[in-house]
Amino acid sequence: MGFLEKVGGFAGKAGEKISKAATGAADKSKLLAEKAKLKSHISTENSNISKAYTELGKKYFEIFGQNPAEDFAEIVGKINDANAHIAELQQQLAALDVETTCPKCGASIRKDQQFCQACGAKMESFVDVEPEDVSVVVEADETASEDTEI
Repeated sequence: MGFLEKVGGFAGKAGEKISKAATGAADKSKLLAEKAKLKSHISTENSNISKAYTELGKKYFEIFGQNPAEDFAEIVGKINDANAHIAELQQQLAALDVETTCPKCGASIRKDQQFCQACGAKMESFVDVEPEDVSVVVEADETASEDTEI
């Protein structure tokens, strides 16, 4: 057996090993990809379940929120408390806003504007009151004026 035959045999064996390694790596890669795909599907299904639980809870609250079963009364109370707190916070937030919307056209305007820049409507907070619309009632307290005279 000559030198070239030995080198050829060695190269052949090395080629087989490289081929097997490449096939093994491809198989492992396919396996990892399939596992990742299955994990992604599981995650999607878990997300769908969570959404369904949320929908179920909202539906229960809509139907039985005014008269919940004893087991759910505490949770319904927490929701009602949170909704009331949210309403308070929204009022505080609205008070801090420097903008409002025009009641006529819906354009965004500053609260201190007298007229809407989009439609020209006069803002309600700046509506002038006509003198005939105002009536002043003054009641004289005769005993008070008598007591103050000396």
